[in-house]
Amino acid sequence: MNPIVAFLSVVLAACYVSGAPTGNNIVAFSAGLTHTQPLTSGETVRFDEVFTNIGGGYDLSSGNFKAPKGGVYAFTIHGYDANTDKAMWIELKKNDELLVSISGYNSHSSAGNSVIIYLSAGENVHVQARPNQSFSLFGKVDQVYATFSGYMIGEMDRSQSDSYNIFQQFPDFPAAGR
Repeated sequence: MNPIVAFLSVVLAACYVSGAPTGNNIVAFSAGLTHTQPLTSGETVRFDEVFTNIGGGYDLSSGNFKAPKGGVYAFTIHGYDANTDKAMWIELKKNDELLVSISGYNSHSSAGNSVIIYLSAGENVHVQARPNQSFSLFGKVDQVYATFSGYMIGEMDRSQSDSYNIFQQFPDFPAAGR
């Protein structure tokens, strides 16, 4: 995918959303890992340091973000493999649907990824170890490398999301058939 076309698609999608959130409409969170966390197949990462949790969507005890309202959201994940000589492979999931992954194949490797998606109120997003993988994410109180962050770009209901396909504007774009 051409990076310029991808970037412009994101910009156009963001412009379509009706206004930026303000005041009580702000939803944003950011959490990090302050200790090395061993993970087994499909285990959810429980980021233990919450930097911000406006709107209360991130649950520290479960590691899940639950959308307090429907809208378009942006999420980022970052990971740093502890020196275990095992491949780090992390997935960002919406409910049980795989969104994006990150991986690292050498000890002390790091990776990150991001995605913009629609969420209905009550839908969950979380970070987990890929099935059939076990490894450790590195973290210390003064060395926070593994993070999970997200924010609502704007409110939108599902009917608006389904009726507008940004790719209709670009018939030659590879994702136009979605």
